[in-house]
Amino acid sequence: MRTTVISGLAIVFFATRILPETLTAILCFLAFLALGSAPPEVIFSGFTSSGFWLIFSGLIIGAAITQTGLGTQIATRIFARTGNSYQRVVVLLSLSGVGLGLLVPSTMPRIIVMMPVAVSLAATMGYKTGSRGQIGLAIAAATATLLPTYAILTANLPTIVHYSALETLYGIEPSYGKYLLAQLPVNIVRLGVLIGLVLSLTKAEPALAPQDAPDAKSPMTPPQTRLLFVLAIAIAFWASDGIHGISPAWVALGVAAVVLWPASGFLAKDSMKTSIDMSPAIFLAAIFGLSAVARYLGIDALVANALIPRLGLTAGSDFQNFYSMTGFSVLISHFTTAPAAPVVLAPLAGSMADATGWPVFSVAMVQVIGISTPLIPYQAPPLIVAMSLAYMPVSTLTRICIALAIGVAVLGLPLTYLWWQVIGLL
Repeated sequence: MRTTVISGLAIVFFATRILPETLTAILCFLAFLALGSAPPEVIFSGFTSSGFWLIFSGLIIGAAITQTGLGTQIATRIFARTGNSYQRVVVLLSLSGVGLGLLVPSTMPRIIVMMPVAVSLAATMGYKTGSRGQIGLAIAAATATLLPTYAILTANLPTIVHYSALETLYGIEPSYGKYLLAQLPVNIVRLGVLIGLVLSLTKAEPALAPQDAPDAKSPMTPPQTRLLFVLAIAIAFWASDGIHGISPAWVALGVAAVVLWPASGFLAKDSMKTSIDMSPAIFLAAIFGLSAVARYLGIDALVANALIPRLGLTAGSDFQNFYSMTGFSVLISHFTTAPAAPVVLAPLAGSMADATGWPVFSVAMVQVIGISTPLIPYQAPPLIVAMSLAYMPVSTLTRICIALAIGVAVLGLPLTYLWWQVIGLL
């Protein structure tokens, strides 16, 4: 009970920023150690996770993209095609984020690439840091790179973990096409609502004067060219991890080592001391530690077992079942964070299928919708990384997440329910 209270307080503090995230993380570690909630290797397991090293490397790579001016170079070339049209830029960034999901099977690397470009593009268009325009472009890049890509089986770690568990527990073979068909309606709604929300952020902001438009023809410097080459190799490795089996985290760590190499010319020698803030990595380690302690103590299973009987799942009440299981999955994913939620939800799919009379696969696809619907940014670690790479107030990003969740509830779920009846999932 004491550990549950501490975990709940930590989540509230993370969500509201009553205290700095790093301080909350340290206090959480200290409290778990003082209570003996779990062995130290469980409490600090976040530091050994691939997610920690992805964000550690991502902060270094992002700093290099910014300091070399490569982000600005890419931004000016985008600007040459879109002009100072905020609408065209938002659509382009959003579609680019989704498109990158087809190539790179992990959200963290995609965020690492997209966020510096979005920030540079905002500056190129004349939006100051913290302005509504800059915040809007950053949010468009971050959320489109993560949430609508849940329509792609290989694009996000939680779906990969979920499918692996389904195969182990129920013998369900992964099917890229079947998964895409099941998740397409809700993610089309997500993308459309997201673009509409971001476009509404800056309707009153003045456009950049034509005489202030940047020159897109300026040649790239040698460090920019070399860094672009290194990133291209990294993207190739990230996109082909199914062939070589190298974790995206280790690819990112290798790129970070190259970036930090003194002779590379990508970063100043003292950048790790002066210009790269590693506090988001500590914060993410605490988030993963919370999930690990919850799993170790069985708190997540206790919550799930206590709530399932209250969902009112009955055969024949398909529409009600649809909403009940989605809401339950949303709740569990916020208690454990998205990457850990499948560990709790997948074993429950069988009992939910028995209660509703649905196929296990259909129940699992409902669970994915819940996992991919964050109400607060901290449920989705890639959004934490995005906030560390670009100025995005947590209050604004939270409102966007809640609005997207409402869009999913009001439009996405009914459309998905009807679509599943058409394709035979219900």
